[in-house]
Amino acid sequence: AVGVKKLFDMKKIKTPVINVPGCPSHPDWMVGTIAHILLYGIPKLDYLNRPKVFFDKLLHDHCPYRSFYDDEVFCKEFPDKEGCRYSLGCKGPETCCDAWKRRWNGGVNWCVQNAICIGCVEPNFWDEFTPLYESI
Repeated sequence: AVGVKKLFDMKKIKTPVINVPGCPSHPDWMVGTIAHILLYGIPKLDYLNRPKVFFDKLLHDHCPYRSFYDDEVFCKEFPDKEGCRYSLGCKGPETCCDAWKRRWNGGVNWCVQNAICIGCVEPNFWDEFTPLYESI
């Protein structure tokens, strides 16, 4: 399997490709991208053809557990409340998105709240970031 951008490049199709990744993609990312296209045209894109407005910040830099990472205090298991979850497989240090401010379920929760980031907005996340519960 290949991505749409790669397929279009191989077939010399000039239609622009905008990637809005995620598992699932946040509704704001989809609606915001479509609204931007309708109102202003194609938004500024990063090197992966993702809208920069949603995918230009490293999740890790906004994580509530970041200070633990800096102090090298890592969780040993999921019930641990104190410590960075990198040792449990968190992919936040490699993931760019604004999940930290957008959140899911009406703004109630997001991936690293009592869990880990699995890096689902990054290309080939399933192949490159698995097993999910092991550090990178």
